Amino acid sequence: MAVVAIPIEAPIGMQQAEGAYLMRILRIVVLAAITLPIGSLASADRVNLTYVEDAPVPIGSLTQSDFDDMTASDFSHFVFAFINFCTPKSGGGFTCPGTDPVVVWNIAATEDPDGTAKAMMQGLSEAGKSIYISIGGAENDETWSYFAGATHAEQAAAMSALSTFMTDYFVSGIDLDFETASHEGYRNFASSISENLSPVPPVSIAPFNCPGSPYSQLVWQYCNLVGSSQITPTLINRQYYAGGAQCQGWTGPSSQMPSQVADAIGRDLGTFACKDAEAITVAEAQLNPGIATLGTVGGNPSQANCEASNTGNTMYSGCADIVSTYVAAFEDIAGAAFWQWTSLKDQTSYAQEINTALAPD
Repeated sequence: MAVVAIPIEAPIGMQQAEGAYLMRILRIVVLAAITLPIGSLASADRVNLTYVEDAPVPIGSLTQSDFDDMTASDFSHFVFAFINFCTPKSGGGFTCPGTDPVVVWNIAATEDPDGTAKAMMQGLSEAGKSIYISIGGAENDETWSYFAGATHAEQAAAMSALSTFMTDYFVSGIDLDFETASHEGYRNFASSISENLSPVPPVSIAPFNCPGSPYSQLVWQYCNLVGSSQITPTLINRQYYAGGAQCQGWTGPSSQMPSQVADAIGRDLGTFACKDAEAITVAEAQLNPGIATLGTVGGNPSQANCEASNTGNTMYSGCADIVSTYVAAFEDIAGAAFWQWTSLKDQTSYAQEINTALAPD
């Protein structure tokens, strides 16, 4: 199968590690395009990513102790979820920003009068961790709908607010968590990133591929990102958990899960036709399989992937089994993504266990 090389806009001035990672993807895609062999990745090159569904005090409830644990952990990437541009109203509904967009984080305005939250985020960044911010979230159409109808000036104002937020909180990348029933706003948001943010930061996507929801599809999101903005996703944090697991027909943690995830990864890799772009190629070095631990997705075991398997030292050893299986099958896979850190923080050896699983044989 032919591989189409798509240019990647490197994040000049962003964290050195993130820039190096982008250049590694570019090198792999180019080598594939000219059919040269690709060497397997060392474990140190792989992404060990976790989502964090909270924010630091006073915006959220994460304390300095939590950030000390993040800094000391073997996780390489932290994706904080979620920010948006529409504020929830008491009693339901949202207030959207009009001509004065305000970044909302953790369902609250980003008010940090003494810089406490900024200091925690700065420490995490200075420890060499890559920090992304996730935009959207499950069943949240409001931000995307706002961008669908916003004027060019309003979109630019929103991106200005986002740029300030990223600088203030030491964020180096943007994760598009597009989980909606409508396509509205996605393309406008993507094009606004490339038009208004300079340099263009790394952008990841988090599709979950439900057949009944075409806009959750990996190929749809990738094609529309490239077609509207010429941004190639640095990471594809593909959700093989929660709705994504259910859409695969999986029934929850089981001994078949490692091979099921590996089989699903194989189906997601390859070259695919797009409407607005000639083609996209989903490469191993972009695909970052998303896994959820038991009880982390609404407390529903059927939406998780891992449970105790008596093969490791923690209750989450089943996750390491899954990672080891797909790393053996796909030697250039980007790494692993987990939902989510706040349910894992008391498992101190967890990130190290996943790092071991990410190491090639």
